Amino acid sequence: MKPTRQLLSLAAAALALSAAVPAQAMRYSFSQIGFADGATVTGWFSGRDDDGDGVLLAIELSDFELHFSGNRAVEAFSQGMDNRAGFVFDIASQTLQHMVSNGPDDTRALEYDAFGWPGFHIPGRVSDHRSGLSSITWERLQLSPMAPVPEPQTALLLAAGLLALGRLARRRRPLAQGPAVA
Repeated sequence: MKPTRQLLSLAAAALALSAAVPAQAMRYSFSQIGFADGATVTGWFSGRDDDGDGVLLAIELSDFELHFSGNRAVEAFSQGMDNRAGFVFDIASQTLQHMVSNGPDDTRALEYDAFGWPGFHIPGRVSDHRSGLSSITWERLQLSPMAPVPEPQTALLLAAGLLALGRLARRRRPLAQGPAVA
């Protein structure tokens, strides 16, 4: 097989493999200020749009963590993957539209809704269901992209491509010739 043909078949195989590799996981940190007594919400999430609908939902998350610093109405709390209840992140607009996180036994919760989705809602509310107290902020939740989560399939595909290119370059290199004999 000619080297050009080998390179084209290698490129076609790499393209087919990359189509089979799932999309890379997205990773974001978030924060929200404006709660009473200077309290804040911080956290992060990562996930992959497995169904390709352009929206990252709670069931598509691979990591989720949330922290509330606490104030006189709601004491500090942290929640993780087991506590996520509702989550809607629009990938195209990079907007977190909805998030609900309930603590163990529904004792403490965070609810967040972006303005106007799916109606008019308060942007942020933390609640202690035992005491019946809540703390509310009108500040929007701020998102920041984090370094992408590396996918093992992507690394394998890159390694295979580099090995194939190395072999192709080695075959095309002429053999070194010794000194001429007179």
